[in-house]
Amino acid sequence: MSELSERTKGLPSEECSSSESVFVGYRQELVRNRKTKYNVNGRDIVIFYHNGNFHAMDQRCYHAGGPLEKGDIEDISGRWCIICPYHKQKITLDTGEGLHFSIDPKNLKKPPKLCSKGAVQRIHQVQVKEDKVFVTLSSTTQYIPSDFYYSKKIEKD
Repeated sequence: MSELSERTKGLPSEECSSSESVFVGYRQELVRNRKTKYNVNGRDIVIFYHNGNFHAMDQRCYHAGGPLEKGDIEDISGRWCIICPYHKQKITLDTGEGLHFSIDPKNLKKPPKLCSKGAVQRIHQVQVKEDKVFVTLSSTTQYIPSDFYYSKKIEKD
């Protein structure tokens, strides 16, 4: 597993509606670290650098709150996914879609089929301006399962 960096920025907030871009680090540092945990306006996110691209998503896995920055990135049928270290949930880096393999219980000889759970992890926008990297939190109001870990329903660590 690559080196992990952790940074904090912004004020505590229960919402994910800030449309401001927040500086999260210098490109070279984020490329070197590959996975960087960061707090943007009270929301813990993780920034991944993989295959020449930056991706940002909620830091806690939608399934059981696992720390995604400690997961491995794997190619799942041509889709790059972070694999949650707790229960091996597969989440696409680019869309936050949950993937799983399904079997046909009536025909166990049939190979498992890759299926989608839809968007399960909130994705945030990453912008690179010269050598600086900025994140803008998602502004969609649609509930996404990873939102649970940023609600008032749970106690913060």
